[in-house]
Amino acid sequence: MKTLKYIFNCIICVVFLTACSEEKIASDNSIGKSVSLNWVTGNYTLKSEYGNYFENWEKLDSTTYYGLGYFMDADNEDTLFRQRMKLHQTHEGLFMFFNVKNQNDNKDVEFRLTKQDNKTYTFENPFRDYPSIVTYKILTDTTINVVMHGFKNGKEKKEDFIITKKRII
Repeated sequence: MKTLKYIFNCIICVVFLTACSEEKIASDNSIGKSVSLNWVTGNYTLKSEYGNYFENWEKLDSTTYYGLGYFMDADNEDTLFRQRMKLHQTHEGLFMFFNVKNQNDNKDVEFRLTKQDNKTYTFENPFRDYPSIVTYKILTDTTINVVMHGFKNGKEKKEDFIITKKRII
């Protein structure tokens, strides 16, 4: 169950990268300082063998977006996981914040964009065990490869999966 929570934390992070299709190679001093966030707004879903994940992003202002994500059982009757999210652009860079219900004393966990290369974005929080590194690679306009790295119980752990953006018809 904890693995599912980590997977869906990363899925939420990925949503805001879905529309980043422009290629950019950033220097260390410019990483995350000019990333457009307008494309993150909207509703998203992910279906898996474990249940269904839903997410909604709204724009607060030109630098801040808020999201709500939740994971339901396969019958959409019971909420198994819920989190609030925030994307915030500052003069120092782009940051992702997650606030997962009943985790981390209900405090935000921050990840910073540390590498931006073509269509690959890497966010890190070196103070976390797992995940401490989350990498998103935009494969197409509708699919993203998510890779999470870190240590869990003293052992290296890596998860790799692909998510699909919900299309509005």
